[in-house]
Amino acid sequence: MESVRKVVRAKAYFLTPEKGGRDHNIYFEVDMSDPRYQEYQVLADFGFGYTEEGLPIRAPASVGLEDLPGYIELGVEQTVLVGLFCPAEVVKPGASFDLSEGAKLVAQCTVLSVIE
Repeated sequence: MESVRKVVRAKAYFLTPEKGGRDHNIYFEVDMSDPRYQEYQVLADFGFGYTEEGLPIRAPASVGLEDLPGYIELGVEQTVLVGLFCPAEVVKPGASFDLSEGAKLVAQCTVLSVIE
């Protein structure tokens, strides 16, 4: 399967610290000179399986908001934009995936629509 970059609108639930998620909300600023303030870098897990070492196979992903400035609040279902670098055939409305920071699960998502 060949990987491509897809951008989706997704329904996302970011876990609270009590559920093992992040400790703080994710804030986005308007600073065109520094793209780190516009995207949150994570890994997406579509359930592709595991490597020979037993690690989950994950795809690079970036999360952003349609309107800046803004933030993602933990424990609240929100609509976000997610850039995914993975096989195109898995990126379709209704597809579910998890987002993680390394080994830590931070969000559960469902694709609402494919933007590009």
